[in-house]
Amino acid sequence: MPKITLDSHQLAVKENLKQLAKTLEAQNNSNFLVQILSSKPEIKSIYIHGEVGRGKSMLMKEFFNSISKTSKIYFHFNAFMRQIHEALRDIRKESKKYKDELFEAVERVVKKNKLICFDEFQVTDIADAMLLARIFSYLFDNGVVAVFTSNSKPIDLYKNGLQREVFLEFVENILLKNCQVLNLNSPTDYRAQYTKSLTKRYFISNTKNRQAVQEIIANLTKHQKLRSSKLKLWGREIKISKTFEKIAVINFSDLCKNDYSASDYQTICQNFNLIFLLKLPKLTNEDINEAKRFTLFIDEIYENKVALIITAKTKISEIYNNGIGSEAFKRTASRLQEIKSDNYWKASKINFNSQLEVF
Repeated sequence: MPKITLDSHQLAVKENLKQLAKTLEAQNNSNFLVQILSSKPEIKSIYIHGEVGRGKSMLMKEFFNSISKTSKIYFHFNAFMRQIHEALRDIRKESKKYKDELFEAVERVVKKNKLICFDEFQVTDIADAMLLARIFSYLFDNGVVAVFTSNSKPIDLYKNGLQREVFLEFVENILLKNCQVLNLNSPTDYRAQYTKSLTKRYFISNTKNRQAVQEIIANLTKHQKLRSSKLKLWGREIKISKTFEKIAVINFSDLCKNDYSASDYQTICQNFNLIFLLKLPKLTNEDINEAKRFTLFIDEIYENKVALIITAKTKISEIYNNGIGSEAFKRTASRLQEIKSDNYWKASKINFNSQLEVF
């Protein structure tokens, strides 16, 4: 990665995170008797929001890595909520009865960690929205400190969502009361800067480009016949019809018109190092579910550092401009720009310096 010089906006956020780190580490340095005799100062959590590509995740990861004496855990927020739902499912299958199933699920996911970093905090699902007040009341009441990154101000979360007035009570009475809110309003989209010199991994679909992608697939799969693979998840199977070793070739309709969840996409991304996504259409206001699934897929691609080559009907900035969630989709578009960059591919699960470097 190139050396990064922080701007004044990023430095201000970094300083707040640095002070939080000092407070957390000092608390663990205090001797046991002092902790008993003195009341602990309240430690505020931090909520960082700003436009895409401003360095929010970078600063939080740097903060997280600097912590050595406080028990800690890092989640992409989608992954955290997925684990909560999975834990609830497991708990409800058990014969043992718990005083509160949700609190038991939180304890299983968070374990005994006292610092949690949540990357890409967003709320689009009513089932999640209705759980958040109880989850975070429990965490904050038990002395857990959280750091959030989000593209949205707290008050702008879950816009136009069902029963939003109930969700806003969580924002006002729990989130804002326990968090210092920082706006990372850097004027520069650094993610876009890093993607200026790209080799081609995103192809606008036409005869020439479709042929070029098929030649790439043929070369990487040694001109062998692609075979179907069945991935197991929770006692069921996800069928990928065209695979070769750690390479998968998937049509958009197979990926996003099926009723797949984030867990399905995570399983796919954990099993392949390179995915060809073909026939990505221009999405309309009738494609709300497809847009949501595509966002979940791209999040898992990004989190699992899977290399991605796409053939699409339109350029990235025009994939989904009109419809519910199209404003939030800008984050997905930004991630797509990064996913096709050299820096991303160098950090991905494939060997960038081997046969793939020609792209």
